[in-house]
This record gives sequence, structure tokens and C-alpha cells, in this order.
Amino acid sequence: MRDSFAKAILDLGKIDKRLFLLVSDIGTYLLRDFRKKFPERFVNVGIAEANMIGIASGLAIEGKIPFVYTITPFVTARCFDQIRVDVCYQNLNVRIVGVGSGISYGTSGPTHHSITDMAIMRALPNMTVVSPSDPIETEKMIEATMEHIGPLYIRLPLAGDPIIHQKNYSFSFGKANFIREGCDLAIIGTGVMVYRALEIAKELDKRGISSTVLNMHTIKPMDKSAILKISKIPMIVTIEEHSVIGGLGSAVAEVLIENSFGGQFRRFGFQDEFCLGYGSRNDLYKKYNLDADSILNAILHDFKKNVRRY
Repeated sequence: MRDSFAKAILDLGKIDKRLFLLVSDIGTYLLRDFRKKFPERFVNVGIAEANMIGIASGLAIEGKIPFVYTITPFVTARCFDQIRVDVCYQNLNVRIVGVGSGISYGTSGPTHHSITDMAIMRALPNMTVVSPSDPIETEKMIEATMEHIGPLYIRLPLAGDPIIHQKNYSFSFGKANFIREGCDLAIIGTGVMVYRALEIAKELDKRGISSTVLNMHTIKPMDKSAILKISKIPMIVTIEEHSVIGGLGSAVAEVLIENSFGGQFRRFGFQDEFCLGYGSRNDLYKKYNLDADSILNAILHDFKKNVRRY
């Protein structure tokens, strides 16, 4: 999805001179075309992420639309106070892009993992939080940001993500999209886990279980109408590459409980712990029971026990 971001930001830079791109000693190669084409609108602040947020806020006050781009924990947790006071308090049009979200930097360890970023960004007033699921959705979402009013946090993994959507896909903030519909079980995914949800749904089909898959690309504001639409389905699960505390699962649970959902509900994500492992994304998925087989088996166990007896 990084490549899709780079392409979209270059295309938008050609047609809108308000767009600025700020980085903190990252993306020199990936964003080289933007830097060469618009050197006056490209700023590398060095390893000074908090300053980057301040600069972006000043640009936004002057009517510009700045994108700040760096590794996720460094642009969220490290800069939280600046985002809270400089950006959100003033409701500025700053676009915060965290790259390598979740466990994308699996070999770099917990300092580079970002499994709490949606929770802390979601808690900020005025902040919109989005987590696109594939390269096409990333491009469409970046295009839509130019008309968006207020702070925006964009959560991106690294490269190599499968394509889910067609090129004519229409993106809208706060409007989830149904990838497929079923009546026995609903799987709500966000980011890279939407593809995982589709894999699981296909396996459930083989076992006679009809599944809805809902792509919740906007974590805040949550598409409550989409959740209420599936609230009659007897079992709902959420899947995210994030802590189960404060992210997608928590947000969905809030909607369900406030609307008297009486079915089976389960959240899949990182539990209340740091991801201390090192290795590839797939290695860490298996270690923390977030691979397709582990999630599938857990869903089947709950479904058999609480929803349908074979």
C-alpha cells in the first residue's frame, strides 16, 4: 500500500498546489518522484517527528493540506501531545500517515510494532481514523482526503498486499462496504485483515456456514448503520492487526451493546500484551493465533457450541 500512497500523492500534487508532503528521514526512494517534481512542497525534517507535526499545523493554518509520513509508532505515540494540542484542538486539515502499521516491521521488534495506534488516535476529538484494506482502496481514500475537513489518521501496512477491490470502487469516509453477504455469521475486518476475513469465509462455505464479510475501513466515525444491518446475524466476529483493546473490536462492541445485540460476539487481535516476537508477518500471526487456521478453528468452535449444533 506504500506504493499506492506514493502514486496517489504524486497525482494529487500535480492538480492541487495546497498539498505538502512532510517526512522524518524516511521515504527518500519511495517518494523520490514527488520530491523531484515539487521540491518546494517536500520537507524532510529529519528525526524530529514532534516538530514535523508542528510544521504541518502551521501549514494547515495557512490554508495548505499537509501530509506527514513516517513509521507508525513514531508519528502516533511519539507525537501524541502535538497531535492532540496542535492538530485536533484546532481541528486542522493535517493528514497523518503511519506506514508499517501493525506488525509489518516484524523483524524490528516491539519498538516498531504498532498495535495500539488506532486506539490512541480514535480517542482524540475531531480525529478521523481510516485503515484501507488494499492498494486500490488506498488510492481512492487518498483522493478523497482532499475534500475531507479536519484531522485524519491513515494507517498503512508495507507492500505486498492482495487486491480486493475493482478499479471502479467508490470510497467514502465512514461508509463501510460489504464484500460478500451471508446469513449465519458476519466477519468484520479492517486493513490487511479484510483479505484474511475473505479467506476464512471461503473455508466456512465448505462447511455449510454462510458468511458476511464487512470491510470497516473507517474506524472513526464508525458506520453504525452497517453494523445494525448485520445485528440480526447470530454470530459476529472482528479481525484486526491491532490490540483488541480500543480498536475495531472495541468500536464494534460499543455499537452492538448499545443496540441490545443478543448474539455471539468475539474479537480477534492482539490481547493485552506486547508483541515481543521477531520474524515475518506470517510467523507472528501464527505465534499470536492470528493466522487463518487459528481464527477459523476458534470461530468453528464457538459457532458449534453457541450457534449451531451439528
